[in-house]
Amino acid sequence: DLAAVDLERESAAGVAAEPELELCERPRRQSFVAQQARYDQLDRIFVAHRHRIAGRRRSSQILGDRGAAGAPFALPLTTVGAALLAGNGVIIAPAPGTARAGERLAGVLTRAGLPEGLVRVAGEDGLEGCARLLDLGSGPSGPDAMIVLADAKLAQAVDGALWAACAGAGQLAGSLKRVYVAQERHAEFLQALCSAAAALELGDPLAPHTQLGPMAGEAVATALAEAINESVGLGAVLLGGGRTSVAAARGAFFAPAVLSGVPRQARLARERVAGPVLCVSAVADSVEAVELANGGERSLGASIWSADRRRAVRIARELRARVVWGNDHLPVAPLRQAAADALEHCGREQLITWEPAAHHPPWRYRYDAATQRAARTLAVLHSTREGEREQALRDGAPAIIRLAGRALRR
Repeated sequence: DLAAVDLERESAAGVAAEPELELCERPRRQSFVAQQARYDQLDRIFVAHRHRIAGRRRSSQILGDRGAAGAPFALPLTTVGAALLAGNGVIIAPAPGTARAGERLAGVLTRAGLPEGLVRVAGEDGLEGCARLLDLGSGPSGPDAMIVLADAKLAQAVDGALWAACAGAGQLAGSLKRVYVAQERHAEFLQALCSAAAALELGDPLAPHTQLGPMAGEAVATALAEAINESVGLGAVLLGGGRTSVAAARGAFFAPAVLSGVPRQARLARERVAGPVLCVSAVADSVEAVELANGGERSLGASIWSADRRRAVRIARELRARVVWGNDHLPVAPLRQAAADALEHCGREQLITWEPAAHHPPWRYRYDAATQRAARTLAVLHSTREGEREQALRDGAPAIIRLAGRALRR
């Protein structure tokens, strides 16, 4: 039963066991005959196991999933799960350099009880025979923006901006890229942000004290460096961050880059460029902030930071973003269901939320051994395997209590 598939536990254990998971070569190209045999096998699996996956359904298809370089495990996990629940089989074509991430995902699903072969990994040519593609690139494509009003809690806004920009090394579909701050708080915000960004510890993503891991490859890091250089050439000022190396770890590391004075025509102001980078601009009022935030393509997310909830909601309604947060910003991926795409054509879909709690959310920086232990414990607590939850609670309860206490004290 898919409801009992322990994805959180299996994925955490599988990824931790292989540090080079996403730094690998893509699968070799397969012949047409071998690929056709794969489709035939998937069809046989549908007939034998359809009742375990979707219950009643008129038809099942083989869908293709083209992986994303920025999150080659997490994003396909979302779309593949949706496809399976709808009664389909999936062929994953990982992005270049991330082949073993797709193989690990297929292995995780198999170990969790999914019929073997229902999810397969192939090269790019393997998607040609699929009924349709689960397009990870669909939806709004503009860079996410944050608006910080004069009455906002500055420390909270800096904390939220840094995490939203650097989670997943800034490569998530909804990573924050632009911040518009009230003129009277701009200098203070910029100074605090630069200090916080410089304090982030770069290193091995599996190490408990690492705050920021490497990017998905040299090409991604080079593209970000080129976009930053373009902005500087147009008059922007780079206040900190950039290409760097870590002695004890491999990978394309990029320290969080903070820029000011980025002009509207620069790529960083108009496009979603992968990587940990924030463009901070001063604005005279909320009207100018909304105008700049809406200057490009519609974005996945935006946020308003203010002590005045009613004013923030009024501003939120003017933003061209799928989701608008109040005093929070989550770099989430867009909805993948066909229903969401249909709603996009029929009306203006938008969700506005307000700050989830008064305390400091525990998933934000800083990370340490207690954070890692608590996260692993919570993942195992979702397991349905006999005895695992009790053991996890005994081993991880102190870390969870420590993390909760830390959040409440902030």
